[in-house]
Amino acid sequence: MRFLMICLFLALPSLVSAQTQTLPPVDEAEKDDSFAAYREALITAVVARDIEAILKASAPDIMLSFGGAEGRDALRAFLEVNPEEFAPEQKHEAPALRERNWAELETVLRLGGMFREDGTFVAPYTFAAEQPGDLDPFEVIFITGDGVALRDRPIRFGAVITRLNYDVVRFRNWMTGTQFVEIEMADGTGGFVQRDFARFLLDYRAIFAKRDGAWVMTHFIAGD
Repeated sequence: MRFLMICLFLALPSLVSAQTQTLPPVDEAEKDDSFAAYREALITAVVARDIEAILKASAPDIMLSFGGAEGRDALRAFLEVNPEEFAPEQKHEAPALRERNWAELETVLRLGGMFREDGTFVAPYTFAAEQPGDLDPFEVIFITGDGVALRDRPIRFGAVITRLNYDVVRFRNWMTGTQFVEIEMADGTGGFVQRDFARFLLDYRAIFAKRDGAWVMTHFIAGD
């Protein structure tokens, strides 16, 4: 499966070189009016939590993991997160996981993307980036905002060390129990940024293809 992901990376246009440390947003959706309209309708369905519309906009064989989870039933399960499928002591975790899954789908749809030579569309734009420099794929983080505060403590009251503008940075550590992640800039400066503005290279991404004249989501997947 790792080989498959490497092939996918190589198939995408290179946006980040070893020397580049920023990646401004890219969104090519408007190059195809039919896709732009399709994506807008899909975002509307996500905001409305309209599972049936989302399933209809997805391929029957949509791929959701490298472990065999695929198909519309698997996508429904991903979005519904039935607490009855959890162990008794874990049922309370279902609502938070459900919200996270919906948030991941909406974020992927809203963070732009690019068309590939084969006509498919890949989102978000960060997934179209080649691994920067010598960073491990699991360490790459893209800052998805302009003027994002890098703080000296994992709390919003921490002093601002500097402001990040779509920087490509290195992951240092999860700050458990907070909404922050510890990162390191290219020059070695370390600090903490809000998780909402930190996108891992291997976070969720989606691939869309046109089948029988209609756009469908063929992949919604994370990891390597």
